[in-house]
Parts: sequence; structure tokens; C-alpha cells
Amino acid sequence: MTTTAAAMQPLLILLESAEKARDEALSQMETARRAHEGAKAQAQSLNDWRQEYQQRWKTQFSQSGGMEILRCYQDFTARLGDAMTEQNRRVEQTRLYMDQCRAQLIERERKVAAVGQLIERRQHEMATRLQRQEQKATDEQAMRAGRGAAHAVFGANRLAGTSH
Repeated sequence: MTTTAAAMQPLLILLESAEKARDEALSQMETARRAHEGAKAQAQSLNDWRQEYQQRWKTQFSQSGGMEILRCYQDFTARLGDAMTEQNRRVEQTRLYMDQCRAQLIERERKVAAVGQLIERRQHEMATRLQRQEQKATDEQAMRAGRGAAHAVFGANRLAGTSH
């Protein structure tokens, strides 16, 4: 493993962990959303059923209705009202849980993005550092080559000057 890859390894592990946490939060969010939708649908079914029941009994009472039937109707509608109240409470609880899951998902998505940006920044810094090192090596090599050529020219001129 190169030193660049070794330096990036902890960040890549952090990114993998952040992505796993985000995926778990997404799964929780979906579960919460389905629970909330189910609770809302059940509440709507209870409401629809109550309206249908009341309409049916309204017709029944207009035709005939004794006190016993009226009491049964009132008791049943009271229990149905309690059930609807409880179901509406469940709808609210599932909505709150879904909101918490959504907030956690957003937080985890931000962490994944932040780690991703950090990795990109480090990669850019490493590439810049490598480019500078390569440029320095190229400059030093050119300088050595220039000195060698100057020595060769100077040496040739000295030899030419002594041969006269």
C-alpha cells in the first residue's frame, strides 16, 4: 500500500461507517413512513366506517327506534370515538417518530457529504504535493544537466586555450 493510500485509509473507513449509518437511518425512515401511512389509513377507515354507521342508523332511527336501540347506538359510537381518539394518537406518535427518523437521516447524510468532501480535499492536497515534488525533481535534474553542460563547455574552452 502506498503512503497516499495508507494516509487515506482511515478516512475511507470513516466514510464507509458513515454510509452504513446513513443507510440504516434511511431504512428506519422508510419503516417509520410505512407505519405512519398505515396508521393514517386505519384512522381514515375508522372515520369512514363511523360516518357510514351513523348514516345507516340515522335511517334506522327515522323508521323506528326504541330506547334500547338508541342506548346501544350511543354506547357503540362512544367506543368507536374512543378508538378513533386512540388511533389519532397513534398517527401523531408515528408522525413524530418519522420526523425524528428524517432528522437523523439528514444528519447522517450531512456526515457522509462532509467526509466525502474531506476525502476530496485530501486527495487534492496529495496530488498538489506530488506535483510539487515532481516539479522540484525536474527542476533539480534540469539544473544538474545545465551545470554539466556548462562544465563541458568551460572544460572544452580551457582545453582549446592551452593548445595554442
